[in-house]
Amino acid sequence: MRQHHFAGERAVVDYPGDALDIIDGTTGEVRQAQIFVGVPGASNYT
Repeated sequence: MRQHHFAGERAVVDYPGDALDIIDGTTGEVRQAQIFVGVPGASNYT
């Protein structure tokens, strides 16, 4: 989808919703982490 705006004018964010299990390699403790991604609009980052 093409969006038309000037560089730095908007930010694009995404939140997948499902948590991921992260395992501490030292202790074996399992924690859940939620991922949030944000990039400046018109930055060409994927």
